[in-house]
Amino acid sequence: MNSDERAPVQSRVAGYLRSLDIDGQSWITGVAINGLLAEGGDDSVAHAKHLVDTAVATQDDAGQLGYGPSYPIEVFSHGREYEASWELTVKKCMNTNNSTAIGHGVLDFYERTDEDRYLDAASRAYDSLLSFERTEDGGIPHHDPALAGIKSLWIDSVYMMCPFFARYAAASGNEDAYDEAVGQVLVHAKHLRDDLTGLFRHIWVEQPNYYPQGAFWARGNGWVAAAAADVLELLPETHPKRDELLEMFQDHCSALLPLQEENGFWHNLVDDPHTPLESSGTLMFAYAFARGVELGLLDEATYRQPAEDAVAAVSRIVGDDGAVNRVAGPPGGPEAPLTVTPYGQGWYLMAAAALE
Repeated sequence: MNSDERAPVQSRVAGYLRSLDIDGQSWITGVAINGLLAEGGDDSVAHAKHLVDTAVATQDDAGQLGYGPSYPIEVFSHGREYEASWELTVKKCMNTNNSTAIGHGVLDFYERTDEDRYLDAASRAYDSLLSFERTEDGGIPHHDPALAGIKSLWIDSVYMMCPFFARYAAASGNEDAYDEAVGQVLVHAKHLRDDLTGLFRHIWVEQPNYYPQGAFWARGNGWVAAAAADVLELLPETHPKRDELLEMFQDHCSALLPLQEENGFWHNLVDDPHTPLESSGTLMFAYAFARGVELGLLDEATYRQPAEDAVAAVSRIVGDDGAVNRVAGPPGGPEAPLTVTPYGQGWYLMAAAALE
């Protein structure tokens, strides 16, 4: 599938995404913004700016963007992800690094406009995450432990935080943010990467030391693969931990590659062929492979075609209305139903753009 064949599908996917009501959906809004900016059409950029401006205007006193977090406390305090209502109420919610996903778009519009309000919002979001009490080895928990009562590291956080940290460092001149970007990827890898397979688990809790969800979930592995590529693009060549991050990224991609099916998809649990073929993880791996090739971090002969095959596979199941199907619904994991989501739309646009 070449770029000319992808173009009309991208246009439909972007149009469908613009039609959705996603204001205030925290990380889901952030991924949608990133997808719209990757597609880059005038309508998409204008829509992304509306979403960013709304998030900045409603940023709360704690620095949270996008109306704060998207899930209630009870869902996560014991890792029981499908045993609670998803109704968002002020009483049940807490600070989370999910909202920093919108920070990518905030910094994009700072770079486009040079308006200080965007950098100020990014600074407040950055300071908010630095205020969290950390794990013993420096990990920033997914939820503020002061409110959650536990310290847990989630693979999702690597994408929500780390490219934002690197981009904030470049925009603000605060080089400590580069250290946070690479340091948080590596400390999450320390606890969530399985030494035998090279794949990543979803959630680790510090006390007691256990995995409330330890499966090798596709989108979870996609979060870290995509984030590592984005951080490596921005991280200075001279950074002392760059080589360690690069080795982790290359090893992870090498572990994912043989798990791709001949039809181009990966499964929702990447090592379990009895689980459904899933679109968002497939697109995220395509994005990571394509970005890795573009940046000279991965071998083109090895990784370019699998990325092409992945985007072509998902393109075949995009509806006439532009809906990207077979996306594991939030919050993901083994039992997530397959549906259509704004982040599935966003990842299609990012993966397709990465191949151009």
